[in-house]
Amino acid sequence: MRVLQLTAIVLAAATAACGGGAPDVSGLRDSFAQQVASNKFITDFHRNGDELTFSGPGADGGSAKWRVQIESAVVEPNKDEKQPYKGTVKSAWYSDGRRIEPKGNRSNLPTELQANGISQDCWAFWEKAAGRWSWE
Repeated sequence: MRVLQLTAIVLAAATAACGGGAPDVSGLRDSFAQQVASNKFITDFHRNGDELTFSGPGADGGSAKWRVQIESAVVEPNKDEKQPYKGTVKSAWYSDGRRIEPKGNRSNLPTELQANGISQDCWAFWEKAAGRWSWE
């Protein structure tokens, strides 16, 4: 049984790497979490399902403990052969327990936390050739 499971995993990974089929919402959520974790301005990153926690620049200056809750993720077709899918992630961001709400086209998050293309309502494009989401 383990050989069959391993074979299925390897085939799924190979198919995704070759650009076959649509990327799934689970992979979009994982990529979002990885993009948050890769931000050089944060420390002590942890993920528990759709909840991300870390320390980083505070909304009002200084530093803060952050909690991000992924609220929704959607993968849609995109009319571009090289980027055939657009993924949208909506999330709630809390700085020291206080929700940081966007206003208009401003996220109200510290600039450092947005340095790698992430905010409360953000999107990525599926890079077909690379087999990954691009957030910038």
